[in-house]
Amino acid sequence: MSRSPISQRGSGTGTAAFLRRVITDQANIGAIAPTFPRLARRLAGLIPPTPGLRVVELGAGTGAVSTAIGPRLGPGARHFALERDPDLLVALETRAPWAQRIPGDAAELVSHLAALEVDEVDVVISALPWGYFDGDLQRRIMAEVCSVLVPGGMFATIACLPTRLNPRSRTFRTILEASFKEVAITSPTWANLPPARLLICHGPRSEASS
Repeated sequence: MSRSPISQRGSGTGTAAFLRRVITDQANIGAIAPTFPRLARRLAGLIPPTPGLRVVELGAGTGAVSTAIGPRLGPGARHFALERDPDLLVALETRAPWAQRIPGDAAELVSHLAALEVDEVDVVISALPWGYFDGDLQRRIMAEVCSVLVPGGMFATIACLPTRLNPRSRTFRTILEASFKEVAITSPTWANLPPARLLICHGPRSEASS
């Protein structure tokens, strides 16, 4: 997806835009509600408060996770928030004013960051609906993620339950195992709709981005 100006339409919180997407584009938004605060804090809590850390957020949406990322950022850290829907992305101007908003597709992450003269990052956080993506798209996005992560970098994402009943969720787990040296899964966060776990990955494999 080519870069485009951020729309100035939409509500202050982005809720109206989110609901429109749920109704008209469920396959891409992949959620029936924004991430609940407890799960957002749990995901953002994985970010170390290291000075100068570079954090990418894939699928920023209305900013539910973005707002939890802010308090975790150490001095000089940068937060890049990527979202393909401009009406959702505009909400971040109020909810996460520290974030550098990037309109675009996660499958083109490398080029989006290159346009900002950023060639590597330390952490990638994601709320993308992996269970709605086919295996080819999952592989393309993870190749982009592994291409920009530093060797000791971390990738963490939300995995909505139940995952075992969704073949695409199982495919995604296989792709993660091939893309990272270490993949861990947390206990469920029940206070979310739907309930979800976190998948936490360390050590991107160089061959995953080749």
